[in-house]
Amino acid sequence: MLKRFSHSAIASYRNCPRQFKFQYLERPQVTKRVTADAYMGNAVHRVLYQLYEAAGFDKVLPLEQVLEIYNAEWEKAEIRQITVVKENLTVDDYINAGRKMLTRYYERHKPFDQGTTIGLEKSFTFRLPNTPFSFTATVDRLWRREDGVVEICDYKTGEHLPRGGRDPKFFYQMGIYQLAVQEAHKQFTDIEVAQYFLKLDEVVRYRMSEEDLEVLVAELKATIHETIHAERLDDFPTQESGLCSYCAYFDLCPAKRHRLMLEKEAGAETGEKATAESIRELAEHYLEVDRLAKEYKGKLDALKADLIQAAKELGVDKVAGTSGEISVKSAVQESFVTKTQDPRAWADLSFLLRELNLDDYLQPDASALMREVYKKGILPEEQMTRLKEFVIARERSTVRPKYFQPDDDEGDA
Repeated sequence: MLKRFSHSAIASYRNCPRQFKFQYLERPQVTKRVTADAYMGNAVHRVLYQLYEAAGFDKVLPLEQVLEIYNAEWEKAEIRQITVVKENLTVDDYINAGRKMLTRYYERHKPFDQGTTIGLEKSFTFRLPNTPFSFTATVDRLWRREDGVVEICDYKTGEHLPRGGRDPKFFYQMGIYQLAVQEAHKQFTDIEVAQYFLKLDEVVRYRMSEEDLEVLVAELKATIHETIHAERLDDFPTQESGLCSYCAYFDLCPAKRHRLMLEKEAGAETGEKATAESIRELAEHYLEVDRLAKEYKGKLDALKADLIQAAKELGVDKVAGTSGEISVKSAVQESFVTKTQDPRAWADLSFLLRELNLDDYLQPDASALMREVYKKGILPEEQMTRLKEFVIARERSTVRPKYFQPDDDEGDA
């Protein structure tokens, strides 16, 4: 289990549990990918830090100097090592975009004497209320406005505005920041959180209510228990999305590795290629038989078992063919004993649930008890231990084909 959580860790688990395992538990040595988006964002943040640091000494940096500092940030980088994910854009496009953001912000906020800056890039460590879990947070700028409100400011260089303060991407990050500030500065009673979208020239502000923060704490606690449960079962499935292109662990990802192996090994006469090719053949055979599932049910089940075994041996969870690809995933699933499985154990479990005031979960399959109580770890440890005696763990594998359209077949290009 992580010693300290953060907004980034929580977001990583929600975006892709497998990335969370790579980044925060396994920590494999990989070459970190530096994307132009991320480098530009970091450069802008560093310039704004210097701008407000100087303003704290009643010194206003000229715009020309601000842009010189920004240009110097790019001179530190080896441009050839920066990855541009978006097609039709270059590193120069990102450099120019950063300049425009800083120029617009500078003209709007000079001479940077609004309110009083309390901290820049201010780091906090705190305990999530009423839990044993520690969090870290770093706030871009913490300042008291002229109206007396303490504003927690976060700068964004992206272009996706949240849908208000309860948008999850906004709510979780800024809520964690407010919990951090409140714990460190209990004298601050009037607080507002704000994200400044520099590219869009927009500011999204929100006041977190006590109810908001209670909901946030409960949801963060539940997510942390999910990570603990996943670690105990070693169940971190891949979750593919548009974020995959930015992932530092792309080459290690079980959903990507088989296709990468085939691309790398094309034309090479190696034993590893034979293994990769053989699982490709299994995938192709599976895709063919699946179309005739009713006629070839027994054969399809046999191929499914072969694919599961082969995927385990290769450590992949997506198998690439030429006409499609197959998702092959295995996970240990836990369930409580049912009345039909073991009447005596069910009777003992029923007695325990009444003792723990969990009568509402006395259902034949006890699925709600597993989902809402056991997995979320909402009971004291001693009671969770007693419940665990009635848990049955079984490995379950899924095999799902996805057929490529004729235009998607690379062989036809």
